[in-house]
Amino acid sequence: MARLKRKGTNRTFSVSVSPIALQKLKAAAERSYGGNVSALVEAIALEADRQAALHRLLRDAPPVDERAYAAFLKEMTRGKRKRARAA
Repeated sequence: MARLKRKGTNRTFSVSVSPIALQKLKAAAERSYGGNVSALVEAIALEADRQAALHRLLRDAPPVDERAYAAFLKEMTRGKRKRARAA
């Protein structure tokens, strides 16, 4: 896998993790980033931003009307529609 190029200045920092966590990080980096643990850490940081945005959305969203929620659940649990057979 090609090495990922990051724009801008990079910073090096130290992180202390257990040996088991280090094994898991290296394995995940090997699977998805060609062994590049730094790329994995960047992906984790981006995912943390996404999770924070989702948390803000859920926290700040207005409450859902019970009737609208019931209609949504009904629509989502409805069985698959059968297509008409060709003659």
